[in-house]
Amino acid sequence: MPNIKYSSEKYLKFNPEIPDAALRQAEAVSADYDRRAGEAGIALAGKVESVTNRARQQVRDLLGAEKWSQLRRQMRDERVRFRDLLQPPANATAEFDRLSASRKGSVEKLLNSLGANSGKLREIYRNATSEIARLRPSLKVKSGFATWLNTDHMTLLTRSAYQTFRPPYDGWQEGFNPTELGNFRVSRFHHRDENVGLVGQDLRLDNNDASDFDNGWADVDTQVSFWYLPPTTGIVEVIIEARSGRGLHELRVSDEWGTSDSSTSQENLLTMHVLHPNVSGASFGWISRFNWNTDNSTFQQREFVTPGGVYSAQLFTDGPVPANQWVLIRAGTRSSDASITNDMEINSLSVFKWFLQAVHVRIAS
Repeated sequence: MPNIKYSSEKYLKFNPEIPDAALRQAEAVSADYDRRAGEAGIALAGKVESVTNRARQQVRDLLGAEKWSQLRRQMRDERVRFRDLLQPPANATAEFDRLSASRKGSVEKLLNSLGANSGKLREIYRNATSEIARLRPSLKVKSGFATWLNTDHMTLLTRSAYQTFRPPYDGWQEGFNPTELGNFRVSRFHHRDENVGLVGQDLRLDNNDASDFDNGWADVDTQVSFWYLPPTTGIVEVIIEARSGRGLHELRVSDEWGTSDSSTSQENLLTMHVLHPNVSGASFGWISRFNWNTDNSTFQQREFVTPGGVYSAQLFTDGPVPANQWVLIRAGTRSSDASITNDMEINSLSVFKWFLQAVHVRIAS
């Protein structure tokens, strides 16, 4: 069964200017959004589990139940033996490649003796991976901007009636929506300080005892919040100015067999969410993406975002808010990472830190 543990925490400073009705509305909208996000996670995990169960049955049908069990036992035993042989006083650096080749060769020999069609096995694994990837919802996402290279929308700030919010902000929100199937362990650490506009998170997807068709993914939100009084009725437009503190994609993949495969994606976005019943949810602008599909051991590090660079996102609500009624706005960042593995160890880490130096808000004309 999948392990799903949606959580959300928040804090908001007391402001005597904000009426109780506005506070109750923000709380109700926030609770409804959390409920829908949690339910969507449960529904998705059920669909993914159905795909993986069907694929496992296809493998059993291909090999036969007895041969399938024999193969899984051999893989488990070879993995344990491989690790034991690298323990002190072994020279792990000198022996690793030779022992790894021996381990892999032992399982390939068994596959051949069982008369297994390794090509057909890989096809089942990869078809399941593709189907699972299609199941994960794709956000309606616009691109963010490297501000020093894309100045067009920033010139709007000098010509239009934006209200600008800067640190310190009124509060914060943290959201964590993870799913673990198989031996994945998903964890996060939030970076946030509403007094200086710091938002960000470290997101880890770890599987150091991989089986077949293990899945791990999560959405992590870290946001500041502030109150806005719309002067007129309409769609809310927000331009976020965020200075990068860190933008790291890191991935280690190891322990492959002849039929192994893996697919990992990491994405970081700037976000905005106006808490009003007319607005269905958050809006996003993607900033940094990393994807890696492999059946070989690898270690990858990428930093596409320039440290200290200012990035921006121009975002809109999908519904109007009424004039002269206080609404709570959240602004920050989301990391959305996912990994699918068949018998390959995965250690996926993304680290993003942003300083929201300004959030410009207006009713779109």
